[in-house]
Amino acid sequence: MSGSFSWVDLAALVVSTASFGVTIAIFLLGRRLSFRQQRERVRELESKAWEVLGPIRTEGLNNKIIIMNVARYERGYDGSNNMTWRGYAYTGPELIEIVHGGVEVVIRGKKSYYDDRGRRTLTPTENPAPTVVEVGHIPWARIEDIAKEGDEFDGAPIFFVRHRAPGRRPYDFITYREGVPVPFGPNSRDYYTQIPELGTRRPRFIRDWVRFVGLIRQNRKMEANARRTWRDGS
Repeated sequence: MSGSFSWVDLAALVVSTASFGVTIAIFLLGRRLSFRQQRERVRELESKAWEVLGPIRTEGLNNKIIIMNVARYERGYDGSNNMTWRGYAYTGPELIEIVHGGVEVVIRGKKSYYDDRGRRTLTPTENPAPTVVEVGHIPWARIEDIAKEGDEFDGAPIFFVRHRAPGRRPYDFITYREGVPVPFGPNSRDYYTQIPELGTRRPRFIRDWVRFVGLIRQNRKMEANARRTWRDGS
């Protein structure tokens, strides 16, 4: 090589890059938990989750929880919930179940219909069916901690969750249940019957990121309109 960059410089660059790669690899390996450590972590989270769900079932408490976006919380949380490229700061679904792989929450209600064979569908037809609810599954691996008592902004329990699904979502999949629960078990808890023919909605990279970008644009447009209205009125 000639000029200001020599073979010695190239060798130094290669060594530095390799050293950096080794450092990153050691760091990542150090963060990996053994199976036993993973189970201990899940047991700790399960215990905290049951401290939230138990009174809901036995005492009839409100089952609203806060799903806090850890990426937003780490950068300073002041109770606001504006949309950014890291997603919303929080959402407020209803906790309904603790399962082997994580927790299940009711996200929202949706209209459903009957198709020409009498099967349930989310595609609009001329035959309306009972309302269904979207139930999101949050895996233990994405839950960092649970604060049973909430915080100064909201008294609802807080689940601190990494929003790792495409489009800054906390759920690794969504199922559909009957919108009206039925009593189940010794405490007659609410049980939401699953609707198999509606299937399972899993994250899709392109679809969910397109949806997210659309929400960002919509939110910014609303904020701009609100600022314009404030200026015109002042």
